[in-house]
Amino acid sequence: MPSPHLAESDSDGPVLMAYLGWLRRRWWILLLAAVLGTAGGLAVSQLQHARYTSTTSLLVRPLGTGSDNNPNAKVNLDTEAQVVRSLVVADRARTLMKSTTPADQLLQSATVTVPPNSQVLQVAYEADSPTQAQAGSHAFAQAYLDLRKATAQKGLDNETTSLKQQIADVTKQLGTVAGRIAAAPANSVERERAEADRSVLTNQLASLNNRLSPLLSADTDPGEIISDARLPDTPSSPNRTLNLASGMGAGLLLGIVLALVLDRLDTRVRRGRDISDRVGLPLLLELPPRTSALAVLPATHKISRELGRLRNVLLSAVPEPAQPGRGRQLLLCDGSAGTAAGFVAANLAAAYARTGQQVALVTTKPDSALTAITGVAEGRHSLAAVLRRDVPALKALAPVPGLGQLRVLVPGDLDADVELPVAALLEILSELAARFDHVLIETAQPTLAVEAQALGRHVDAVIMVAEAGRTRSGELTAALRQFEQVDAPVIGAVLAPRLPAPAAGATATKPPVPANRPKPRPGPGPSAGSPSVESTMVLPRMKPSATGASGGASGSAKPAGQMPVTGSGHGSTYRSRGDGAGTDGPARSSYALDSGEDLG
Repeated sequence: MPSPHLAESDSDGPVLMAYLGWLRRRWWILLLAAVLGTAGGLAVSQLQHARYTSTTSLLVRPLGTGSDNNPNAKVNLDTEAQVVRSLVVADRARTLMKSTTPADQLLQSATVTVPPNSQVLQVAYEADSPTQAQAGSHAFAQAYLDLRKATAQKGLDNETTSLKQQIADVTKQLGTVAGRIAAAPANSVERERAEADRSVLTNQLASLNNRLSPLLSADTDPGEIISDARLPDTPSSPNRTLNLASGMGAGLLLGIVLALVLDRLDTRVRRGRDISDRVGLPLLLELPPRTSALAVLPATHKISRELGRLRNVLLSAVPEPAQPGRGRQLLLCDGSAGTAAGFVAANLAAAYARTGQQVALVTTKPDSALTAITGVAEGRHSLAAVLRRDVPALKALAPVPGLGQLRVLVPGDLDADVELPVAALLEILSELAARFDHVLIETAQPTLAVEAQALGRHVDAVIMVAEAGRTRSGELTAALRQFEQVDAPVIGAVLAPRLPAPAAGATATKPPVPANRPKPRPGPGPSAGSPSVESTMVLPRMKPSATGASGGASGSAKPAGQMPVTGSGHGSTYRSRGDGAGTDGPARSSYALDSGEDLG
């Protein structure tokens, strides 16, 4: 039966729904990891030493001398940034700072950035105190300007000296040529040559003077500080905001990894597809994820409507009993310890009863919550009393308030440490199947309750009930393996929501069971084993023929369609935890289910 609540099986977004469900289940891990990461970032901020940063902005001007002077030239600031971080500048800055720290260590605190599309250098210096940061930034900027100016001035001086030397040489050569001109006769070849040499030297001297003139008036301006270093008010590191954000991000990342690993290792069944994918068991129904009460829900409740649809499917899917006149027997088995099977069995039985059919609900769990779910108060009439042969099964049935067609056989004082007699249970179920249209049996998981596996091969269908968030896939696999060993007709599984624990005091106090109870004797009168009011309210089922089991004092006639009985036979009795020592001896009376007493 496809489940309308199996949203993750849709083809439009299974991955997204799966991850959303995963985050919803593991949100506390992510929250804890984020908190721890943030706390770690805060701790790092507290442990880090405070550092202060100050920045100086420099406008760098191009340097040119002589013919190389170009006012439109631009400086390669990437190269100049490397110059600022050179050892030469660091050594000059160290002198300006009057520091004893080595120049290479000072360089580790200095950073230079170049704003795009500008001729500006930003020199930043980080130190332990605001004054040191301010002094370091200004010292590196000033040292760079001094070095650049010194380098330019040195080049200018060298070029000027060279030109002056050349002018002196040319002037000396002109004096020599003038002497040659004066000594040579007029209109002579020697005089003409001397005059030609004088003309060349004169032109050369003029060129050298033209080159020297701008050098003498040149201004070696390397640039200027346009924004001097300021005294920082707040520390630049640690950056608390960055540390907190980084810690939170790292914590979330680790939390996601941890949550994903835990989710992969977690074998608990949380959605319907877990049963079909991990266990390979067909999913009959996935109930809505939330329920507010551990009780028989009204017919208008969403869970009741879903179980009503499951009832309709079971009426078609579960075959009719081979023997006419027998009611269908459905075994609902817990996949894990809890109240899931009792909750589903009670509400499914109510769904059958609302159609007007006679339904009997039996539980073999000593700690069953059926008493709290159905509101049936436990008295002396219980499954334990029936197994002890103190009362017949039909008399032990208790009506459910508001549902006259539904009767419940509460567990009573069953002993959880004693294996229930399967033969006697089969007799009880056979008697109920002859009088009711449907018999629903609640049992614990077969790995704990041996009678679950034994009863599984005699019923018409077995349904395993898992509780979301509690049942593990390994428990379902183990239970399914137990049923497969006896060829039990397991038709599928039902996923119940996470159920609340039974309220304290919801179960009535169980009265002590007498150690020796007198055997009922047939005969007239209220004290001679006559039918009680409760038993007479169990109406016989409508049978297709007259061959079914009918009421009446007909001796030891058995109901039609009785299941085969194995075990210790009719003479065996069950000793519950309410029986005293020695109650199994010859002095104990027992009630024979085949005594022929009609309680219907």
